[in-house]
Amino acid sequence: MKITVKYFAFFKEKTGVNQEYIEMCNGKTITELLKIIIEKYNLQDKENIILSLNQEYVKGDVPLHDGDEVALMVPSSGG
Repeated sequence: MKITVKYFAFFKEKTGVNQEYIEMCNGKTITELLKIIIEKYNLQDKENIILSLNQEYVKGDVPLHDGDEVALMVPSSGG
C-alpha cells in the first residue's frame, strides 16, 4: 500500500522534505510507519509527536490503508 506522509515544522526541517510517499505491506499500523520514518531520518523517538491520519488526530496503534495520509507535527504552544 502507498501512504502519503506530510511533515510540518521540526520534522520538515529534519527530513528536508515536506511530503513523501512510503510503500508498506498491507496490515501495517501507524506505529510501524513511524518506526520506519524515525530510522530513515535518524530521528529521536519523541513522545510528543502529534499524528494525524486523513486530517484527524490519532493516538495509539491505528491500522493504515492504501491511500491514507499521515501528518507528523509537534505540539504548538501558545501564550
